[in-house]
Amino acid sequence: MRIKKYIADNYSEALASIKKEMGSDALIMTTRSIRSGSEWNGGSASQVEITAAIDTAINDVVDVPKILEPKSTFELSDLEDEFDPDIKSLVYSLLSKTERAQSLGLKSDQFGLFSHLTKNGVSEKIIAKILSKNSRCNDGINTTSFMKTKFVETMKRVITCGGGIKSSNKGLPRKVLFVGPTGSGKTTTISKIAADLIYREKKKVALVSLDTFRVGGIEQLEIYGNIMNVPVESAQDRIGFEEVLRRHSDKDVILIDTMGRCHKDLNYSDELTQIIDGLGDVERHLVLSMVSCEKLFIESYKQFSSLGINRVLFTKLDEGLNFGSILNFSLRSRLPLSYLTTGQRVPEDIEVATQDRVIRLIFN
Repeated sequence: MRIKKYIADNYSEALASIKKEMGSDALIMTTRSIRSGSEWNGGSASQVEITAAIDTAINDVVDVPKILEPKSTFELSDLEDEFDPDIKSLVYSLLSKTERAQSLGLKSDQFGLFSHLTKNGVSEKIIAKILSKNSRCNDGINTTSFMKTKFVETMKRVITCGGGIKSSNKGLPRKVLFVGPTGSGKTTTISKIAADLIYREKKKVALVSLDTFRVGGIEQLEIYGNIMNVPVESAQDRIGFEEVLRRHSDKDVILIDTMGRCHKDLNYSDELTQIIDGLGDVERHLVLSMVSCEKLFIESYKQFSSLGINRVLFTKLDEGLNFGSILNFSLRSRLPLSYLTTGQRVPEDIEVATQDRVIRLIFN
């Protein structure tokens, strides 16, 4: 294997030279920023150094550093479509956080806030878009405190909170369906909401399980139902569900549990639609766990989108490592938040989601 270093003023030039001399089989080993002069004596602007390697059986290269003529500072747009997407993604991932901020067009006085927010899980592209938009109308004020204030103001405009579950004012029970991936905490969350409605709001509640497949699914709900002295029913199909609704037409709220399914099972949403369609208004909540990765949030939303999701609630905040994904998902789905849960205790560890609470989670 032969290894070669390339030094240039931007990654585009270095990658172009690597591809020209080594071909598409070249392996990017390291990348770093360097200075061509003394930093303390007013050295020239930062350059980049990429170390690439190629199997000598594929291509023979001379192990001599190549210095390219300066061109421009690095931008992600410099990586033109001619480069392989994998190389483009790899180079971006290897950049330092400061270099990524620069590549997104941010200024040095915005790097601190950018670093803090990315550490807490907010999408880098979302941060850059908000900061760049705010910087165009800040009258030259770029203090960290001011930029944070403007960022918070934007968050309050884009994060929507729909409040908690209320009983219907039409004399009919409010029907609320909970869907989400396996392990998201649907059953425990339903029990917390039921307890809050029963003890704090003095409402009549019934619990219904459409989870007739998972071992122990209905049993867990029945345990909570016995403690709260509320009826617990199960239904396997539309006919059974209609009968359950007739028996509990005197209730204020009917909370409906469902089975967790793999996000790849797109047919499950259609199965649920066939059960609940035409049976009056059914409020649909997507339940997501902060323990899950953000990609699963999006896949779960796609899985149940045909069902017509009204709101989203996030569980297991006490186990989450950061909370920027709440903002990311809110912007991508435009779903209002309903609840946040913070532990296993019933009913204590649940709260109605508010903008201020989400913002505090992200910044703290």
